[in-house]
Amino acid sequence: MKVSMATICFWMIMMISGQDGLKTNSPFARSEPAKDISDVFKSSKGWIGADGNYSVKISDEKTLWFYSDTWLGDVENNKRKNPVLINNSVGVQEFKDGKSTVQYHWGKTVEGKPSALLVPKDGKGWFWPFAGIMQGEKLVLFLFLMEKADGPSGFAFKNAGVVLAEIDNPNDPPNSWHIKQNKVPHVSIGEKRKVLFGSAICVAKDFTYIYGYEENKGGFYKKMLLARCSNNQVAKFSDWEFYDGSGWSKNFEDAKPMMEGVASEYSVNYVPGLKKFLLVYHDAFLSPDIVGRTSLNPWGPWSEKIKLHTCEEKSWSNEVFCYSGKVQPWLSKENEIIISYAANAKSLAGVINDARLYWPTFIRVKINHLP
Repeated sequence: MKVSMATICFWMIMMISGQDGLKTNSPFARSEPAKDISDVFKSSKGWIGADGNYSVKISDEKTLWFYSDTWLGDVENNKRKNPVLINNSVGVQEFKDGKSTVQYHWGKTVEGKPSALLVPKDGKGWFWPFAGIMQGEKLVLFLFLMEKADGPSGFAFKNAGVVLAEIDNPNDPPNSWHIKQNKVPHVSIGEKRKVLFGSAICVAKDFTYIYGYEENKGGFYKKMLLARCSNNQVAKFSDWEFYDGSGWSKNFEDAKPMMEGVASEYSVNYVPGLKKFLLVYHDAFLSPDIVGRTSLNPWGPWSEKIKLHTCEEKSWSNEVFCYSGKVQPWLSKENEIIISYAANAKSLAGVINDARLYWPTFIRVKINHLP
């Protein structure tokens, strides 16, 4: 659960009124469930579902998956039994002889109870993993720092900052990682402006582009922001530059939104079949629609949004919502992209009592042409 109750109420009104402004351009793209991929991540014991679904390919034989809130326990008769909820976990997917397997990893408390794998070094709050990238032999990963706050059950949290984790031994088992935690200075969580970076990463030519968002009051719309640095220099924060609407500035305060309407989790990557950059995100909270926009440049301007897929889970119940749509570029092909997303319920009981929900879910989108 990564949204406020106010946001839920807002989007319920928007959906009822039909004012989402979405244009459906079905001739441009055709989507279908990628059940062969989704099934790889299903299990009935131990790790039994998570959201987040950020991935980093570290070699031809291994990909790391970073998950936010994670369920542990058992699945019996389509229900989660003995459920335990932790704040994050890591999946290690290995490929051998044309097959893939996934091993899941999480932490333990001093009492031996399950806990998150990635924890703040000062013990305050918790992490939700976001975008990551390999830099040589080192993995860098953005971690959104969260803290408890006043609010209804399931929504009592707030952003407290962003940490960049540097992992110098990502090929080792995750519980043995050497992790250096660096506080990202280019963050604002004040009353006037809320800015966070780490939603997506895209490498193009000599630069690594780091995407984030500015959240307006109430969090109803998030505005897309962009920073960049020289390749392999993400942890050198003084090297960052910020898109100011017409060029690049060293001043973080000059960062200007490129567009409105993105989610906190999204993706930007270059699609060879389009010869364009593709932005993918969930159109709106509680909307089942995953949309895309294209651009000739990593910074835009971005095209009108095009519906790429409607998540079927929304039709199961009014209590179900979908989010976290993003491209997994290492799984994609020239004219076919693989998108992952999560389906959740508005209550913890809803997820516990319906084990169809809350798994990494994948779709294939065949692209003919996008504007």
